[in-house]
Amino acid sequence: MRYLKSVGLIVIFFQLAACSWLGSDWLNSRDTSAVLKPVSDQREYRYTELENGLKVVLISDSAADKAAASLDVNVGSRQDPKDYQGLAHFLEHMLFLGTEKYPEAGAYQAYITANGGSHNAFTSFEHTNYFFDISADSLEPALDQFAQFFVGPLFNAEYVQREVNAVNSEYRARIRDDGRRELAVFKAQINQDHPFAKFSVGNLETLRSDNEVALREQLLAFYDKNYSANIMTLTVIGRESLDQLEAMVLPKFAGVKNRGRDLAPIEQALFTAGSLPRWINIQPVQNRRSLSINFPVPDAERYWHVKPLNYIGNILGHEGSGSLLSVLKARGWADSLRAGQSFDYQGGALFGVDVALTESGLKHVDEIAGLIYEGIALLRAKGIEEWRFNEQAGLANQEFMFRAQPAAINEVVQLSMGLQKFPARELLSGPYLMDEYRPGLLAEFLEVMTPENSFISLVAPGVETEFEIPRYQVSYGVRDITAEQLSGWTSANTAGLGLPIKNNFVASDFSLKKGDGSAIPKLLTDTPVELWLNTDDTFELPKGRVYLLLESEEVAADAERRAKSDLWLQMVKDQLNELSYPAQLAGLDFNVSVGWRGVQLSVGGFNQKQGELLRELLQVLKNPEWQQARFSRLKAQRLRQFENARRQSPYQQVIAELPRMLSRETPGLSAHEAATQKAEMSAVASHVASVMKDLHLRMLVDGNFSEADARSLAGLVDAALPMTLETRSPAQFITHLPVGSLVRQIAAEHDDSAVLMYLQSATSGLQARVAMGLTAQMLSADFYHQLRTTKQLGYVVSASVYPQRDVAGLIFLVQSPVLDPASVQNEITTYIQQWLKAGVDEASFEKHKASLSLRLAEQPENLWDAAGRHWQDLLDNYPEFNSRDQLVEALGDLQYGDWLALTQRDLGETGQRALLVYNSGKWPQAVPIGNASGEPDQFKAALPAYRFE
Repeated sequence: MRYLKSVGLIVIFFQLAACSWLGSDWLNSRDTSAVLKPVSDQREYRYTELENGLKVVLISDSAADKAAASLDVNVGSRQDPKDYQGLAHFLEHMLFLGTEKYPEAGAYQAYITANGGSHNAFTSFEHTNYFFDISADSLEPALDQFAQFFVGPLFNAEYVQREVNAVNSEYRARIRDDGRRELAVFKAQINQDHPFAKFSVGNLETLRSDNEVALREQLLAFYDKNYSANIMTLTVIGRESLDQLEAMVLPKFAGVKNRGRDLAPIEQALFTAGSLPRWINIQPVQNRRSLSINFPVPDAERYWHVKPLNYIGNILGHEGSGSLLSVLKARGWADSLRAGQSFDYQGGALFGVDVALTESGLKHVDEIAGLIYEGIALLRAKGIEEWRFNEQAGLANQEFMFRAQPAAINEVVQLSMGLQKFPARELLSGPYLMDEYRPGLLAEFLEVMTPENSFISLVAPGVETEFEIPRYQVSYGVRDITAEQLSGWTSANTAGLGLPIKNNFVASDFSLKKGDGSAIPKLLTDTPVELWLNTDDTFELPKGRVYLLLESEEVAADAERRAKSDLWLQMVKDQLNELSYPAQLAGLDFNVSVGWRGVQLSVGGFNQKQGELLRELLQVLKNPEWQQARFSRLKAQRLRQFENARRQSPYQQVIAELPRMLSRETPGLSAHEAATQKAEMSAVASHVASVMKDLHLRMLVDGNFSEADARSLAGLVDAALPMTLETRSPAQFITHLPVGSLVRQIAAEHDDSAVLMYLQSATSGLQARVAMGLTAQMLSADFYHQLRTTKQLGYVVSASVYPQRDVAGLIFLVQSPVLDPASVQNEITTYIQQWLKAGVDEASFEKHKASLSLRLAEQPENLWDAAGRHWQDLLDNYPEFNSRDQLVEALGDLQYGDWLALTQRDLGETGQRALLVYNSGKWPQAVPIGNASGEPDQFKAALPAYRFE
């Protein structure tokens, strides 16, 4: 056993015993010390390296409902040939389109979907990662197909043009994405001999799509050179034992070729000598203002026991009293601030400070830059202290020791990438471990964070620009930096600036409370607070979450009251920021939000200190400081959010518009914006007073809490909010669509069309919900394959279930650079009718039904998932906390004939209740078929609605 000391606690880490295994010629070695893990982690781990050099971590979780796998290749756009930029990304697309053993394109996706899973992949600068999850009993067939990607891919010539079109559609879909536009400007400024300067996404031009034969030859050559087992890492989670997993997994990947790929650090400097400092102005699409200062720094990856950039970022990015953000907010110059490593690669990194500016801040950018440099100078002179390092290290260690396991699919991705960085033994602990205090090393990193070594970018509407990058239609300019400016940046007005003080929210009591084994909440009291308690016995973590609903019809009854409630809660969160930030560092969090039921609060994390945070939150919620400067800043920020909502990608806008059309409690964008613009601080204060007079309080305490803890927390609520009366619960109204097709146009500034078709079931209830869910599972993979891969309509293509309470629905979504919205509507409609005509036989129905039943019956993956499910059941009036059980029962009762009749009625041409939301793109004259809906609020008022409480 190994013992690690932390704040107030000694935690025991278990080593896994070595398991016996008959030797195989493809097994190189096994690390019997396995992986260090927290005591709360009940899973078993085994690290193995195959003869071909592939590194594998197997994870046995006997209670898992979902299995998952991820394979990481330590290759990405860095390896793209200069004359085929985007090739690594293109290869990622092509790999899914058939293998020697499984030649049918789309078969892998169909199998994953049919067995309750999901899949994806991504390409970054130095990594390409492939991953999936699936029902635990279907892991082996999925793995067999997955492994073949790396053993025998076909890269069929017939798919080359189709998939290069898909890559081009992906590029075009995000051509107005500010993040990508700013990255394009950055790449144009750095050393053009550095591989990061290349265009990583790829398009028709850079992939030379006019010569398919040459492109395929390049693809094959890239794969043969780079996809080598010795730079691959694999992680697999399954419910089988470690021996069973080893027997299942390792032979499948033994055939991956080891091509002996060697990856040396990048030798080229990110910036050429003499090119810094540099100031760039960038014109954004959205109404946003930011000032970013980035410093090229040495590669910090080898110092993972010290984590120097984490240490520096935690102090510069602190939001407590005396912090950079606190001073900037006090001067009215900033809304938020982030600091930390912004980019890293084998050989170097970037460290950045990014400030979201107010309108006033835009007039003081040089002073803000000076404050950042002075903050760094203060840290360099007085902030390298052992107690600060120990505090950060202790908090990170606590986070590891009481780590809540993420969803399996997220876990395998994190771990496969981590296995490229950390020794297997420290695979879980490595991202958290800070056990070497090296002040000299911290000083070395701070020494290069100077004005002379800065890349500065100012993003704001109306900045001076003189150049353009046509690929992303982005204008930028270069601002000269004078010696006088450099001098001024080291003599800024630093009044109020200081270093963080000791964190008083650090927990020290990690004892576990004993529950009654029921695993569901029980009602403790119904007055003055309706109080529910679930003492967790499953996950055994000294953490939990407290939920509180201030139920009131006044909070969001119309756009005007909704806008006032939004501004009220923005004031609360902003006022609490300096207090809540150290709490967040210590593993606590809180949130307040507006919904149709009222105001919802939650506090989560280590349970010991939650009462202190909840008390402060309730006091500020009831009596916020009504400061006009703060109110004006937050109101302007809120109005920018409305403006920017209209500048999102078309597919994002049509998705966002759907709930505004269906839920009466969700105001239309224009109505919500107008109400916000009209709101004055005095009116908001009066609104708060009105809301607080008439509340019904519902509370759930879930996690490591005893009954005494729950009653004590409820006492805080009762003391802070004494004027509580039980009132009639607010009601939720979901629009009941008529038979036929209604269309709603949105105006996105984008050449692509986008169409979202929502089909609502003619009946509400659990049977309709599970029938629609089953239909979505059956057709989603095929819809994607037919419209995206075969017909090449665009990069964004999906079909999914869309339930709202007991109102069942399906959505079909396409964003297309090649078809107008009317034609996209026709393609969706044609697909649906052809799918209905082809039919689904009873055997397939039963298979999908069994798979969906397993998905619905999946147990929570972690403490937060469990608490969230309990809270949602409580809100949706399932006092037995059995909503999923009821869905499973309804699915079990659903017979083939019943499902077929429901599906033909709801998807058939004559019975459809359709709402189509679309963007015209570059085809303004092509109007989809259907009656115009009009504005959301008038649309909803004119139609009947389902009512829910």
